[in-house]
Amino acid sequence: MVRKIPEPLRQHLQEIGEVGGHATYLVGGFVRDLLLGRPSLDIDIVVEGDAIQVAKAMQHRWGGTLHVHSKFGTATVTPSTPAYPKVDFVMARRETYDRPGTLPTVEAGTIVDDLQRRDFSINALAMRLGTDVFGTIVDETGGLSDLEAGVIRVLHEQSFLDDPTRIFRAFRYAGRYRFQLAAGDADHIRNALPILAQLSGERIRNEIARVLMEENAPQIVEKLTQFGIFETISIGWQIDTAFAHEFRTAQHTLTWASQHLADEPFQPDLVRWMALFGKTVPTYQIEALSFRLVLEHQLRRLVSRSEALQRGVSLDKVTHSAFETLGFPLSQHVSVAYQNGKWYSVDSGNRTTYVCGDGNLYQVQTPLTAYRELVQSFASVKPEAKPSEIYQLLKPYPLEALAFTYVDTARPAWQREKIGDYLFRLRKIHPLITGEDLIALGEKPGTTFETRLWELFAAQLDGEITTKSEAVCRVREAKGDTMQTQ
Repeated sequence: MVRKIPEPLRQHLQEIGEVGGHATYLVGGFVRDLLLGRPSLDIDIVVEGDAIQVAKAMQHRWGGTLHVHSKFGTATVTPSTPAYPKVDFVMARRETYDRPGTLPTVEAGTIVDDLQRRDFSINALAMRLGTDVFGTIVDETGGLSDLEAGVIRVLHEQSFLDDPTRIFRAFRYAGRYRFQLAAGDADHIRNALPILAQLSGERIRNEIARVLMEENAPQIVEKLTQFGIFETISIGWQIDTAFAHEFRTAQHTLTWASQHLADEPFQPDLVRWMALFGKTVPTYQIEALSFRLVLEHQLRRLVSRSEALQRGVSLDKVTHSAFETLGFPLSQHVSVAYQNGKWYSVDSGNRTTYVCGDGNLYQVQTPLTAYRELVQSFASVKPEAKPSEIYQLLKPYPLEALAFTYVDTARPAWQREKIGDYLFRLRKIHPLITGEDLIALGEKPGTTFETRLWELFAAQLDGEITTKSEAVCRVREAKGDTMQTQ
């Protein structure tokens, strides 16, 4: 019996029980966290029967909005009262897997069926909501004893084979609650690694992203590394030994950005992934992982289908002879895989990654390499560098990489000052002279046009020009010098 349910949540749940009766159950993570005394707002209600009808009745009672997904027998109610959290309703179901690693076949079932389809015993707990049985716990899998013992345990030996993403969740829960894996589950995880390698990039990406949201992400990543999870996903993927530091810096960066960059487009996920890749993962591997895991990236075409065919080459597959003919020779240390409808090759010998698709040859471009490249770029910068030099250096980098490097206290103070000057001042400066101004002053667009604009703006950034009239004078002086030279 769950006794300490805070208000107004207790009333919220009791109202569901009044409408749905004995057919309604609070399930999953909310029950787990309730028993552990941890806060949670993800309220999932399982209904033995028509979950959508119960949801409609609750929306009529609470007001607010109702979103129905008839195909899946689910609905979400967001009450009009702010004190009431949104509630997801779903019919009790059973699942079967046609083969390992695939999504399950779902059909209506009982609460017991619904609990037994779940990943771990601590998530296979339900609380009855019927008025005369309210708060009674349904435990068909030993979840209560595992909660007390601090154990993460799958419900059957095939569990990780059926759904290898449970591997990430097992370590995520273990790290979050400081629990241990059940005896024997480590072997089940190792048996499922070949199936994990076959999963789509999106599914793997989503699970890693959830790991990076955890407060204890460094410890979780360390355990995943010990089991060879990252190497299984992509050959040669080694986690930076400084990840714990990078992760803490990423957390500080997100806090800092929420205060100083709140009105600008800023993607926290990019910072978290940059922290995971760190400063040591080679650029070509980050490019490969960005493609494999469908992280943010673009494909820059190197050779078109028609160009390849003109040289007698087909790029439907990755072959050494084809790449040699096109001027992109591969080493003997190449791994090739088919993902996302294209072939991609990771050449560790030449430290390059290529993608082939529709007869075209591509290179991967991703903002996730920016943090590593920015740190490296400062090796050629001197403390006395002019503002215009810093502007030119930093302008190509995304805001996330700049903020991440700026917040990193391990960076030399002068580098952080340069980045700070760019973030807070330089990037917000508008040129005194535009292209239209140059044309009005008699300049003709050509090869020197952009150069002249940059020279004027650089002088402005360096404080050599402070007004538009000064800029105009410099243009006229330059024109005079040009005419005298002619």
